[in-house]
Amino acid sequence: MGMQPQAHGPTAATEMLPTMPRVGEDNEELRGETQQLKKAAAAQKEPPTRAEAVRAARARITRRQSLKKQREAQKS
Repeated sequence: MGMQPQAHGPTAATEMLPTMPRVGEDNEELRGETQQLKKAAAAQKEPPTRAEAVRAARARITRRQSLKKQREAQKS
């Protein structure tokens, strides 16, 4: 088992981005408006058509087969 420098250990501190500045209540008002817009968009969303559902199902099947091939290739 190899030795790893302490700086590369799993408990080493990571650099974090500084927090973004906030402007009290203005920030909360914007957040509320954004959530209302998201809810309105979700309410207007129609169920997928049959063609879209078929396309999504084929994409899932293709993705599953691709991942299966990748796993088989790694075993060999």
